[in-house]
Formats: sequence, structure tokens, C-alpha cells
Amino acid sequence: MPHYPTRIAAILLLALLAGCAKEPGVVASVPRPVKVEVITSSPNLGNESFVGTLRAHQRSDLGFETGGRIASILVEVGDRVRTGQVLARLEEGPAQWRLDRAEADRAAAAAALAERTTQLRQNEALASEKIISPTSLESVHTQHRVALSQLQAADAAVALARRELTLSRITAPFDGEIVARTAQPHSDIAAGQTVLNIEAGRTLEVVVMLPDCVAARLVPGSTATATTSGQVVLRLPLKLDKLSARTESGSLVPAIFRLTNPSTGLRSGSVVSLELPRGAPVDIAVPAPALMPGNENGAGSVFILDSSSGRLVRRQVTFDNAVLPGGRIPITSGLQDGDQVVVAGTAFLSEGQPAVKHDGQTLLAGNQP
Repeated sequence: MPHYPTRIAAILLLALLAGCAKEPGVVASVPRPVKVEVITSSPNLGNESFVGTLRAHQRSDLGFETGGRIASILVEVGDRVRTGQVLARLEEGPAQWRLDRAEADRAAAAAALAERTTQLRQNEALASEKIISPTSLESVHTQHRVALSQLQAADAAVALARRELTLSRITAPFDGEIVARTAQPHSDIAAGQTVLNIEAGRTLEVVVMLPDCVAARLVPGSTATATTSGQVVLRLPLKLDKLSARTESGSLVPAIFRLTNPSTGLRSGSVVSLELPRGAPVDIAVPAPALMPGNENGAGSVFILDSSSGRLVRRQVTFDNAVLPGGRIPITSGLQDGDQVVVAGTAFLSEGQPAVKHDGQTLLAGNQP
């Protein structure tokens, strides 16, 4: 006989237990703290600053073409010199000995040629009377040609020895002023090692290394301004004179600017701050870590913290490829004043994620809360 009451009781018990069970609650997402920057227009970012160095337009590093021991240095730093003036000398003894030997070798070669010439004339006379064979005459001709070539080699050796004696002196290549001395008398020096630095006149120029993106928009004649440091601050107008066709250090281009109004009191080697105007004014710029590049050049996106919803919103923007001072990227469209842009950790964020503005705190001395 079926036990229907028992089965019904079991079903009712299961239903009662199911009704008493509590439904699991939904776990709320914790807002993530993010570092934000409030967008404000910054028209002052229209100028870009770079570090440049003043140098003389005409300058030279002087040294000996041959190595040796310095006998004397006849000038000091600050001396004015004339073209052709002797500035330093090497000990001339070794060069003079090489010249004497070369001249002795030349004398021996000249005597040998004279002897071969006399033999050639005698053998030509004998050959005309058919006393000697043509083969013997050709041998005498060969000996004469060898003696002639030996004399020519001796002449070249004498010329080289005389040149070495001349090169044991440093002479001024142009009128100018000695600005540095890097060696002392009675010291050994290698060939080509710099002994003196000379500069001509007061014509100065500014040399600066510019990023590729900046150099690309410049042409000869582009204007700039250099600001000197020190007790007296000067603002010097400049014009671009030359721009290198080669990139150095991967992304830097050497540029030379000429002073349009030369000023007194400037010295070569001084460091100046060079300011270049941008091609167009910059109103909005963000730190480089805030920008997430897209698939197309000049297009990307940023995360905006929506204060009303407390969530992150991904905003599409366009930007300029230039880099402003402080590592900031100019934004051409997509942002406006008041937007709260996330400037750190964008790779770990997602759209719609709950977020809250992170207020940094520090205990370092000198910082205000």
C-alpha cells in the first residue's frame, strides 16, 4: 500500500526549507581612487623652451700634426694674435736630424745618377760603333732609370722632412684671441692633440639640440629669443641660420641660430634659454600618461571622471604630435574646461567603472595640506 502521507510530508518539508532560505545579496563595487586633473585653458603654453650654448662663429682647436715634446708655448689665454704668428714649438732636434739624413740620402742618389748618366753616354757611343750589343745598352738604360727614380724618392723625402720641421710649430690660422690652453711646455704630446683654442672676433651664435617634431616646422630665417642668466639678464633676438640634415641621439637635430643684434659682454660657452614660438596657440594640454593612443595618427582617448554618476567615461580626443615642456601633449579637440581627466593608471581602468577622486597626502616638510 503506497505511503502517500509520508511523501506529502516530505514535499512540504522541502518547500518550507526552501522558503526559509535567504537569497544571496548583491556585493556593491567599491569606487576606485584615481588621480585626476581639472582641465583649464593654458594659452601660455604657446612658447617652447630649450637649452642652448653660445659659441664663436669662427673658432679652431690647434695642435701639432706630429707628436713630440713641447719646447715652448709663446702665448697665454686672453692674448690677441695675428695670422701666421708662431704660438708654440716642439723640440726641433729630431725633425732637424731627419732632414739632415734626407738631404744626405739625396746627395748620394744625385751622385749615383751622375755616374749612371756618364755610363749611359759612354755605352751609347759604343753602341753607335756596334762595339756593344743592344741588350747591353738596354741594361745600362735600366740602371739609369733606377738611379733617376731613387733621386726622385730622395727629393720627396727631403720635402717631407722639411715639412715635418715646419709642422713642429703652431701658427695662428686667423686673427683672433686665445681662449684656452690645454698643454704645458716640456710635456710629451700626441699628433693632433689640442694645445690651444682660438676664436675670432665677437661674432657669436647659439647652438641647440631640438626634437624632430620641433625642427620639422623650422626653416632658415625662423625667429627665436635667447635669455641669458646671471646678474644681468639679456633677451637676445635670434634667427635660424642652419639646421642639420642628420638626427643625433635618436631624435635630436642640431640647430644654429645667429644673433641679429650682437651685444657686448657676452662670452662663448655661456648657457642660454632659447624660446621658440609654436605654430599655433595651445589652449588645452594633458600629461602624456593620460593619453591612450588610437589606431589612427593623432587620435586617441582619455578617461573622464563623471562627478554626477561617480563613474569613468572614455572620451575620444585628437592631439598634436608635439611634446610641450613638462611632458604634456596638446589636445586639439575632445576636451573642455572643467573636465576631470584621469592622469595615471589608465591601463588598469575600464569604462563605467566606479571611481572617486584621489586626494594625495604627504608628510614632507614644506608641503601644504
